Amino acid sequence: MVKVLNGILIIIFVLMSMITKSISSDISTILRNQQLTVFDIGIFRLQEDMKSVIPQVQKHFPDKEIEISDVYTDVVSSLWRNTIDLIVSVPMSETLTKTNYFSDMYRCKNIFFSVRDHLLRNQNESNYNFSRASSYVVSTFSTPTSWPSWKYEQKKIKELVSMIQLEVTLRPSNEHAFREGVSPIHCKGSLADEFDAIVVTKNFN
Repeated sequence: MVKVLNGILIIIFVLMSMITKSISSDISTILRNQQLTVFDIGIFRLQEDMKSVIPQVQKHFPDKEIEISDVYTDVVSSLWRNTIDLIVSVPMSETLTKTNYFSDMYRCKNIFFSVRDHLLRNQNESNYNFSRASSYVVSTFSTPTSWPSWKYEQKKIKELVSMIQLEVTLRPSNEHAFREGVSPIHCKGSLADEFDAIVVTKNFN
């Protein structure tokens, strides 16, 4: 009986050792075998492109000191909503007002189009924003070794252009918001939208 128990313990010990060794030695193999999808690559490219738009935002405030670190950019994807949001958030300490909605709206839209035009700057010049936007998103979500077959399907391209939304937010500092009673203003649209199609939202308190 003792010999049987000893044998079982030895087997368990050997198995545990093998499992531990497998986990520790195969982690690099596991990581190397993880697939990096074209979607992942596209999101990474968008993140890098969004970082490059910050100087374009700063140009809208020549008399103000807006540091690069103050302008926030990000790319947020939602599987549930099937969306990709390109985020630009700009701190405002003075110019946002409680009553001058149109001035704030035009400022937000102007920044939106500066960012959009910078993202599409390397695309072939065209009178159609959709052509430039579609070229940009197709190249962003493609790899040199795997050119997508869906690039020939206009329906798929339109879906991708619509799925990617650029949102610019002019956000008041806490002090400015408390002093003036102002709220952030947002403008949002696709990279192919015209000026009047951009949706502007603001809370009126």
